[in-house]
Amino acid sequence: MKHLEIDIAKIAQLGEQNRDKNFDFRVFLKGQDFKKVDRIVHRFNKEITSKIDCQKCGNCCKSLRPCVTESEIERLSGIDNITSADFVSRFVEKENYDNIAYLKGLPCKYLKDKICSIYRDRPEDCKSFPHTDKTGFVYRTLEMIENYGICPIVYNLLERLKPELGFK
Repeated sequence: MKHLEIDIAKIAQLGEQNRDKNFDFRVFLKGQDFKKVDRIVHRFNKEITSKIDCQKCGNCCKSLRPCVTESEIERLSGIDNITSADFVSRFVEKENYDNIAYLKGLPCKYLKDKICSIYRDRPEDCKSFPHTDKTGFVYRTLEMIENYGICPIVYNLLERLKPELGFK
């Protein structure tokens, strides 16, 4: 397996540096066989995630706000020993355009020394991040480009996917 880049500072720098190239790659992907892309992405995802320990990184918890459902709000308010209403008023905000609830603030209030203090009870959005194991990768390329400079898994996956598909 090729070298995996895990230096967060370098990945952030490359995220900015490669932004235009990544948007060109997004256009390129739209012309590919979507099922083939998913098969390759899932193979790379399996290889890369087996080598990168997310719990030693925590950069997503410093950079992204997860969406939370009503049942997750109930569970999190119980962990914090406050009412759901109080939890919402203090720690949740809703985006007007999509009416999705997100945890407020960065880094995440549950991040303690690069480790999630509620790892077993974290929201589903956190559990499924970086979403590279899901089908329909080509439909999520904007999200992947945004996460390219944040997540070592996404960065390494996209950098391996480009030559695999013949992107110049």
